[in-house]
Amino acid sequence: MLSALLFALTVVIPPADVAGNWRVEFVTASQGEVGVNMTINQADSKLTGHVVNEDGEFELKGTIDGDQITVVWTVPEQGKPMQITMKGTVTGEFITGVARLGNVGEGSLEARRVSRNP
Repeated sequence: MLSALLFALTVVIPPADVAGNWRVEFVTASQGEVGVNMTINQADSKLTGHVVNEDGEFELKGTIDGDQITVVWTVPEQGKPMQITMKGTVTGEFITGVARLGNVGEGSLEARRVSRNP
């Protein structure tokens, strides 16, 4: 019985597959509605890629643990770098969660995968 319990505790849930191109939209009180295109490359639980918006293209880094995703990228805001952190839950082709824009604020986030990486 104890060995079965120990085995159950060591079962690791594989990370969700998040590789691909995503359309991400989030809302904050200070910025209003924001939309970006995101390409995520995945190597096990490590994520890399880039975010594209009207200001340019920005490198992203992140992790995936089971269905929990965290992605971070930095954009220029009034001449200074501002870190944007996206945290959410992956459900198939969708991510729901929260985007935090530096110390400016945070808001709800929704993303949908528009294509998978080849």
